[in-house]
Amino acid sequence: MPTGRDGLAVAEVGGKIYAIGGESSGFPSLKVVEEYDPASNTWTTKAQMLTGRYDLAAAEAGGKIYAIGGVKNGGILNVVEAYTPGPRLTGYILYKN
Repeated sequence: MPTGRDGLAVAEVGGKIYAIGGESSGFPSLKVVEEYDPASNTWTTKAQMLTGRYDLAAAEAGGKIYAIGGVKNGGILNVVEAYTPGPRLTGYILYKN
């Protein structure tokens, strides 16, 4: 994984694994999204989330990845981002309560 971190979430879509958000020393509340392809054993950096966060949840439904909640700057987030993986990982939708 190109970005070492903890507190990340992971989801699988189409046989590829997505490492989402997290935190690392000096870089809290990461927006980074990285895709792992087990077939080729390669990592690819994808478009970042709109909201950096760690200790979040992620789930796949209907081919979309949902990044849910998490923590940013010590505060709990009530934000959900949904996006469709593809060549450019586009289609972010932001839901906020």
